[in-house]
Amino acid sequence: MNKKKPQKSPDLVLTKSVKGKNKKFVIKKWHKILVAIFLLLILIPAGTVFAFEQIFSNKIYPGIKIGDLSLGGKNKTEAASALKEATQRFNEEGISFVYQDKTASLVPIVTAANDPDLSRTIFILENEKTIEEAFSLGRNENFWNNLKNQLGFLVLGQKIKIKYQTNVPEMKAVLEETFGYLEKPTQNAKLKIISTKPEVVVDVTPEQDGIVFDYDAAIESAFLKVATLDKTPNILNLISEKPQIKKDETVFLAARAARLAKLCSLTFGEAKKTWTISENQILEWLEFQSTPAGLSVGLSVGLEEYLKNLTSIINTEPQNAKLTIENGKVEDFQVHQGGKELNVEASYDKINDFIVNLDDEKIATSCSNSNGLETINLIVKITAPQIPIGSVNNLGIQELVGEGVSNFAGSPTNRRHNIKVGATKLNGVLIAPGEEFSLVKTLGDIDGSTGYLPELVIKGDKTIPEYGGGLCQIGTTAFRVALDAGLPITERRPHSYRVVYYEPAGTDATIYSPRPDLKFINDTPAYLLLQTKIEGDELTFELWGTPDGRKVEMTTPRVFNFVSPGPTKMIETEDLEPGVKKCTERAHTGADAEFSRTITDKNGEVKTETWTSHYVPWSAVCLIGKEPAPPPVEPPPTESTTPSGITDPALNPSTF
Repeated sequence: MNKKKPQKSPDLVLTKSVKGKNKKFVIKKWHKILVAIFLLLILIPAGTVFAFEQIFSNKIYPGIKIGDLSLGGKNKTEAASALKEATQRFNEEGISFVYQDKTASLVPIVTAANDPDLSRTIFILENEKTIEEAFSLGRNENFWNNLKNQLGFLVLGQKIKIKYQTNVPEMKAVLEETFGYLEKPTQNAKLKIISTKPEVVVDVTPEQDGIVFDYDAAIESAFLKVATLDKTPNILNLISEKPQIKKDETVFLAARAARLAKLCSLTFGEAKKTWTISENQILEWLEFQSTPAGLSVGLSVGLEEYLKNLTSIINTEPQNAKLTIENGKVEDFQVHQGGKELNVEASYDKINDFIVNLDDEKIATSCSNSNGLETINLIVKITAPQIPIGSVNNLGIQELVGEGVSNFAGSPTNRRHNIKVGATKLNGVLIAPGEEFSLVKTLGDIDGSTGYLPELVIKGDKTIPEYGGGLCQIGTTAFRVALDAGLPITERRPHSYRVVYYEPAGTDATIYSPRPDLKFINDTPAYLLLQTKIEGDELTFELWGTPDGRKVEMTTPRVFNFVSPGPTKMIETEDLEPGVKKCTERAHTGADAEFSRTITDKNGEVKTETWTSHYVPWSAVCLIGKEPAPPPVEPPPTESTTPSGITDPALNPSTF
């Protein structure tokens, strides 16, 4: 029987039958396949990476989130829109704080009752910077590190937080106005001189533990939540606050206080002026003090307040040599004079240290000595004028180089008064070549002592008087004159919302001591003279100097992205009779504005800059009277520092 021979593969048959002639051909065939596979293994990932980079070249990489908000796959515009929607509640309704059944919201802007100049931002969610950070992730290192990070974002995800700016002192002030009545501040052991004749009798009031809200922790926690878009309310917690000075530690201090109570007077002076404090005033100011060096007897902040009142007598502003130009001629001239300023804090420390370290022998002889105690010299800073009289004729002031104008029609009486005070303060100011002009610094103290009138500001459910209304009219006009003169502007912040006094939108500047400020640099070859004038409802600032050939052109502001305000906000307040309604702030439509300034110097070099402003939509605000708050809730008992029922004769009122 014939058996079939097993078939062999064609390749092997072919290879054998031709005795190796086509073997080389077969090897080449498999070699090409292997090379092709190898190339595919390289090219496919490389192509995938290339395609991935192309797809996300202008988009945020996948996996990047803020809280539950995914930004991955969105371009900057789309991401900004999504984040704006996610943060809308914080910007419009604020951040909620709760204690028991009482709730308060911190809105981004503290609102003034009558004058928008006192409305100011207390926190800002920086959405634009946040989006820029999200977009930069996976792009700011070398290729391989970027690729590794991108894969990490894709597989593991990447959480980022919203950037923000906060004004914590302002936020605390708002919360204190709302919740402060529920607190029980700590009380140190207090010193009181009952009588001095025939003998000194000293009483020491026991200390008391306090219970206060931990505002700092609550605000910090709140913004950590806001940064992740967590909208849950923030709980305020009461914490125990221990006194620094306890009665049982003051026995030896009471004896020292009794000796100091025998002082007949205390004198301090400045130049040829002196002030003498009477015995009764000294007795009123004596107090226990806790310092790093230990407990002592010194003088209370009543002394500091007394010194503050002396600033109106001692302080004088340095006066540069001034000249006023009208119709191209010098019409007014003022010689220079030095200035001085009482350093209240340093002077208080000096006087207080004198009392703390006063020798017992000097105390004992102070009344019998005809000269009494030595006079304590107050600490006064002497300021020289920047422009001496010798150089006033070489300032190079030749002609008008810039003008800024604003209109304040409709302003209430106090606001008009403050605008006049601020403008008068600035009139005739000289700005040296190369000097950075600070508007806030030049205006100086803004309070009743410098001639300003207060306006009301809404903090929590209270209306509080504050100074500074009308000064944003000054800031806006200063911004405009610096723009027109082509000067470099180094600091400027627009208002939070559009204000009728500062139209056209986008050309305004808000100021509030100490920040924000309006600053610009005199980069001209000569001094600049600032002149201010008010005609009717129009405020005008002029800068006179030496033209250097620069030309300035500005576009008309473009206003866009209009956003309607929300419903009227009703704020309950005890400052009005229950049920009485008073609307203090009208609604403002949100918008963005921008304009360009082009400066061409004498050599033909052109510089163009764009100024942008973002105005949030702001609801109308109305106050409505409510019933007064109930008495503070009695806080839970705390551990007493002095056991009840124990009497120590040394701690009772006694004679020393």
